[in-house]
Amino acid sequence: MLRDKFLALAIAIGTFGVVSGGIVGIGLATAEPADAQVMAQNLTGDWTGGYISSVGADVNTFDIKLQQRGQALTGTITETNAFGDTGQALFLTSNLAGTFVGGEVKFVKTYDGSGGASHAVRYQGRMDSTGRRVRGTFNAEGNTGTFEMVR
Repeated sequence: MLRDKFLALAIAIGTFGVVSGGIVGIGLATAEPADAQVMAQNLTGDWTGGYISSVGADVNTFDIKLQQRGQALTGTITETNAFGDTGQALFLTSNLAGTFVGGEVKFVKTYDGSGGASHAVRYQGRMDSTGRRVRGTFNAEGNTGTFEMVR
């Protein structure tokens, strides 16, 4: 529960900037079964998100530029360099390839080598009934956790 609130706060700060005082009413929406309207939705556009590892050590926000053609997803992701060589790059960039089928989003994020990061991370999530939020899990070579992205 605390991890979920922390992830929501990280996304809010990444989306809206520095937050002073408190955030009232911020919480993660629970994933709901996708209805026909959501399944027909196109994910093309700009998204903001965040991830947190299962142990809470890795926390970061990211921006995605997403393209959907049919069920295929492609795009680019930019995130603060939280684990690579910051002397090489302040931000890490990666390419995304995946699918969107029946409300389920699956993609692989492959870092392009900036900041010394070049590994792949697998994401799997579900779009909520609003069509504006995807929430799920990630696996980075055994390091697992949760993610959320909104538009």
